[in-house]
Amino acid sequence: MPKLKLNFHLHTGQDPIDAVRHSEHQLIDEAARLGYDVLSITCHNALIFSEDLKQYAEKKGILLIPGIEKSIQRKHVLIINATVEAQKIQSFEDLREYRKNHPECLTIAAHPYYLGPISLKKNLEKHIDLFDAVEYSWYHSKRLNGPNRKATKSAEKYGKPMLGTADNHILKYVNYTYSQVRAEKNVESIFKAIKANDIEIVSHDLPWWKLGTIITYMLMMSWVKKFQLK
Repeated sequence: MPKLKLNFHLHTGQDPIDAVRHSEHQLIDEAARLGYDVLSITCHNALIFSEDLKQYAEKKGILLIPGIEKSIQRKHVLIINATVEAQKIQSFEDLREYRKNHPECLTIAAHPYYLGPISLKKNLEKHIDLFDAVEYSWYHSKRLNGPNRKATKSAEKYGKPMLGTADNHILKYVNYTYSQVRAEKNVESIFKAIKANDIEIVSHDLPWWKLGTIITYMLMMSWVKKFQLK
């Protein structure tokens, strides 16, 4: 069975919240150059997916799976193989009902222990049955990796797989953290491998000073976008 390189947390210029400079096509082009097999574009609260985009990815050798990073009671959750109905989810009970009606989806706890109100924190364990996997985020260094270590402990406690993702907003960092799974190149086989924890996480440390530079840039760009939308 082939080993597939995948990334399930990616933002693009159509994101309604974060300011991102690259387009979906630019992301797919760069991912193809880096040897990715599977992607999911997960903009905030908006499903950015179309048949044309799926076909464009296919021509580049990439399986594009629809996805979304949904704010649920202000906490971020990744829904992969999502439908447009996922945009309406507001509460964890809504998510429970959505998963019941869409068993073909995969839900991932996004950066659950990072700083800020958008991270799940105690809600991860409170609603652990709603998550198929827990994210191992790219944003770390050797000395500053406490949130990922805490997420790993929670995942181990509840028997959930860890999935490495890029949470990508800046294209040149798309390859810093990703996952590899042994699966056929279709949604059912890939999700089965993830749930069975047949995953290899590849993650590269960043210098602590670069972490600060990146987060400052991302906040600045988001403030600019908010100002432009007013």
